[in-house]
Amino acid sequence: MGQFIKDGKHRVYQQDDGQTTAWFFNDKEIFELSHSGSTVYRRVFYVLVVLGTLYLTGVFVFNH
Repeated sequence: MGQFIKDGKHRVYQQDDGQTTAWFFNDKEIFELSHSGSTVYRRVFYVLVVLGTLYLTGVFVFNH
C-alpha cells in the first residue's frame, strides 16, 4: 500500500514505488488522480471500434 506524505501546505499520496498519484489540497479531501494510458491499449480500442463499426455497417447494408 502507499502512504500519505505532508508536502508543503498539502498532503500527497505516494505508492510504494515513490510515484505520487493523488494530491489533497484541503481538509475536504478533494484529490486529483493521475495515470498515464498505454498506447497499445488505445490502438487496440480504436481497432475494435473500427471493426465493430464495419461489422454493423455490413449487417445493416446487406440485410435490407
